[in-house]
Amino acid sequence: MVAVDDLSLFFHSVLELKSVRRAGWVSKVQVEDAESVADHTFSMATMAMLLSDMLGFDTHKVIKMVLMHDLAESIVGDYIPGDVTARQKLAKEKKAMRFILSSLPKEVREEYEEIWLEYLQNKTEIARFVHRIDKLEMALQADQYAKQGYADKLLAPFFESAKTAVGDPGDIVSEILKSLRPASTKK
Repeated sequence: MVAVDDLSLFFHSVLELKSVRRAGWVSKVQVEDAESVADHTFSMATMAMLLSDMLGFDTHKVIKMVLMHDLAESIVGDYIPGDVTARQKLAKEKKAMRFILSSLPKEVREEYEEIWLEYLQNKTEIARFVHRIDKLEMALQADQYAKQGYADKLLAPFFESAKTAVGDPGDIVSEILKSLRPASTKK
C-alpha cells in the first residue's frame, strides 16, 4: 500500500498548475486574467475525449497523455518560444517530471513516464493527435480572447501557429481550426 504522503507531491504538482498562467497570453496579448495551465489542460482533455471517441482512438490513453503533457510546468513554469532553448526546456522538464513522479508506485510511475515520453517524441498517432489538440485548444482560446475584445493583431500569431502545427489533413481537427480566424479576417 502506498502512503498518503507519497501521493502528496504528485497531488501538489497537479494543484500548482492552477496558479501557473499561460505565458503567451500574458506576455504577448496582455490578457489580464489569463488562463492557467490547469485551465488549458482541462479544456484540452474534454476536447480530446470527444474527438478521440469520434475518431476511434484509445481515449483512455489519450486522456492520460493530455493530463500529463504539461505537468512538469508546475515546477518549471510555462515557457514561451525563445525563453530558453528547446534543449534546455526538455532537460528542465524531464528533471521536473522525474521528481513529480518519483514517489508514485513503480508500475504507475513507469506507465506515466512512458506516456509522457511518447508525447514528447511525437512519433505515434496518439501523440500526434494530442499535439494537434494542444494547438486546437490554443486557437479556440485565442478565439475566446478575441470575443472578449483583445486585439486581433496580437492574437493572429496564435491562430497562425495552430494552423501551421495542425496542418491540413482534412479531418475534424483541421475543419474546426479552419473555422477560427482573427475577427478582422472574418467575412
